[in-house]
Amino acid sequence: MKLTKKKREEIQKYLENNPIKIYWDYNNSLSHKDIQKILSSKDGLLDLEEELYEMNIDYIYNLEYELCKSVIEEFELDIEPDEFREEFIDYIFSDINIEGLLNNTPDLTILTKVHSNYDCTTSMQTLEDGDYLGSVYKRVKKAVTEQEYLNEFYNSYTASIFCFAWKMPIEEYLKLKNSFNKSIIIPENTQYGFFSSFNGSGSTFEARTIKPITLPKIDATEYDCIDLIADIEQSYTMADVYGDTNFIDNDNGVTVK
Repeated sequence: MKLTKKKREEIQKYLENNPIKIYWDYNNSLSHKDIQKILSSKDGLLDLEEELYEMNIDYIYNLEYELCKSVIEEFELDIEPDEFREEFIDYIFSDINIEGLLNNTPDLTILTKVHSNYDCTTSMQTLEDGDYLGSVYKRVKKAVTEQEYLNEFYNSYTASIFCFAWKMPIEEYLKLKNSFNKSIIIPENTQYGFFSSFNGSGSTFEARTIKPITLPKIDATEYDCIDLIADIEQSYTMADVYGDTNFIDNDNGVTVK
């Protein structure tokens, strides 16, 4: 096939402006395994895109073939689609459209776990003791009421950790986690309670913050720290314990520094 320089440039520009995009309908969403893969490493999202491309290679080839046919017709070329594809393969782009899958995937439940030099709660702890329950209360009391804090504790099982909880899209969570260097700002009206991913138990999470609060990622000691984690990353998840996490509200402005 002989083409003038001008015609070749026109075809190249046409291909660049009309990339192939995979269509996902509303029934297509990321599986738990896919989400865990994304969250497992810094390049998790890119790795999943490459895997999806390989899994859909035949479908993508068919889309490329149809694109080649349409370009041949558009420019009135005398060439077979496969030959055209080979000639212009460097200008044929395929978008796996990971955004479409992300948009179809329900928001993740996110937990901010407040750790202490004392491992976790025990049934005999009180606010006056210098143990987990009392030490964590001192750090969060600006944003919680003593009564609701204790109500959540009394409705939890031993070996639990104090947590703030909310929901957000997976992409927003990744941005939040990657930007979490010094502190996290929990806004007013954020749910909180006690949860244990070790023994699979938790409180009601009916309590809500009464004021915003800023918590340092690392406080007095390296053990007095904040852990930002998606529920799906835990051994026992909130969804396992409660059946679902529909009772957890969407993010209302959590930010990090």
